[in-house]
Amino acid sequence: MATLAHTAAARSKTNWRRLAPMLLSRALLYAFLILCAVVFVFPFYTMFVGSFMTDAALFSRDPQFWPKNGINVESYRQLFLEIGFGRPLFNSFYLALVRTLGALFFCSLAGFVFAKRHFPGRDKLFVFMLITMMLPGQITLIPWYLLMVKTFHWADTYWPFWLPEWAYAFGIFWMRQYIASTIPDEMLEAAAIDGATLFGSFMRIVLPLIAPGMAVLGILNFVEGFNQFLGPLLILTDPARITAPLALANFKGTTVIAPRYSLMFAGSTLATLPLLVVFFAFQKQLVSGIMSGAVKG
Repeated sequence: MATLAHTAAARSKTNWRRLAPMLLSRALLYAFLILCAVVFVFPFYTMFVGSFMTDAALFSRDPQFWPKNGINVESYRQLFLEIGFGRPLFNSFYLALVRTLGALFFCSLAGFVFAKRHFPGRDKLFVFMLITMMLPGQITLIPWYLLMVKTFHWADTYWPFWLPEWAYAFGIFWMRQYIASTIPDEMLEAAAIDGATLFGSFMRIVLPLIAPGMAVLGILNFVEGFNQFLGPLLILTDPARITAPLALANFKGTTVIAPRYSLMFAGSTLATLPLLVVFFAFQKQLVSGIMSGAVKG
């Protein structure tokens, strides 16, 4: 019995020596991840808490991690009742939603053609499209503005933010790579034998199978469209059509008017909510699309 007890104790000691470094490394890893989470979440927490403070409390000497005088919703009341911030919020959501729906359809359709159809000059056209992704946005900004305003006369409309983005290079590249690695040629050939047209095969077979990839593209497109600032700043002048980022810029103040940080924090909080809802609503599809080898092939 003594020998068995001694052997068990020795095994337990050996196992603990093996597990101790693993547990220590795991604890350090989680501590590092928690620290990173705090660093990334703290600005959003500050924005949220600051939206319930007055400007005087925000500029107080002592930092306040929670409003000392209680929650103050005056900033939100001013945003909706006096400033009409609900309209810019709706404009941003409307602009981003239409842009996203159009990009999902046309980019997936173009990606399907590049991935599964053979036509003269396909590879050269695809390479040329990829080259356009390498151009800095500053180079194309002035030609884009002249084309949209002087040629098409689309000032004070949302068409400059919709039409070019419905078939933009990264979206086509993403969907082409995803379809090439997900849809086998034999499936499309079987559909063609059964009498399905090319567009019918795309709508009935391809679209349901590439939903995770479309979720990734949709979330990225929606976030980018919702946060657009420079383009709307150049195109939109009608106060009824401005977006949330433009409305928030009005609160930064001038040399005459002091900045309204409480309104800026409250507006930023409201502008962040739609993005959080979209992200958490499609979180599973986003992870599935990223982890399913969408950039393979």
